[in-house]
Amino acid sequence: MKDREDGPGGYVRRVQENLHRYTEDILGENEKLRLRVAELEAEKSGLELHLQQIEDASRRFKDEYATVQQQNANLANLYVASYRLHGTAERKEVVLAIQEIVANLIGSEELAIFEREPGSAALSLVASFGVDDTPLRDIAVGSGIIGRAAGTGEIYVRGEADSGAASPAEEVTACIPLSLDGQVTAVIAIFRLLSHKPALEAADRELFELLASQAAVALYCARLHLQHGQGAVAAPAAVATT
Repeated sequence: MKDREDGPGGYVRRVQENLHRYTEDILGENEKLRLRVAELEAEKSGLELHLQQIEDASRRFKDEYATVQQQNANLANLYVASYRLHGTAERKEVVLAIQEIVANLIGSEELAIFEREPGSAALSLVASFGVDDTPLRDIAVGSGIIGRAAGTGEIYVRGEADSGAASPAEEVTACIPLSLDGQVTAVIAIFRLLSHKPALEAADRELFELLASQAAVALYCARLHLQHGQGAVAAPAAVATT
């Protein structure tokens, strides 16, 4: 009846009004959805940032844990080395202890151990392992890598502070002077490293420092022990001849 009264124009107008309201409703819902999507995107970004922070913290804690573990391992190695050096007063055992420390903790089976008498201008070879000792039997203090270490008292590590090219017979990876009261009494020369160890590490420097002092004490005590033992054996013979 109303359509008939309004005619075609009224019907069209009502359709347009309904369409307009419908369009406004759709636009309103779209705006709500847009705002909700924006909120979710913001929440997602916040969660991603939080997750990244957690992952960064996890990596940091993992690195710190690995560092602590490495430090503990280094301390254990230092303790084992010190205990091994001072576990005997026999000269032969001290030399073998030095060899084991260099082989197991540093990673080389090629080394030589020298001693220097007070005031002497030459080093005397005490023992060598895995190398030809012929060119090592006559080394003057101050000459070559080994002799310079004995003269300066400074630890030599190849690549750190090369002060001259080594001779073919002196392919030294590291050279550790052993000192007592500021005087170099012995030298440990380390030649090639084992194949599984391409280079020296920071922990090796700590072992060098320990050897520089503790191996010197161990060798000195072993020498005193040997001299005391020789004296104890010689005394009865002297008495018997008088």
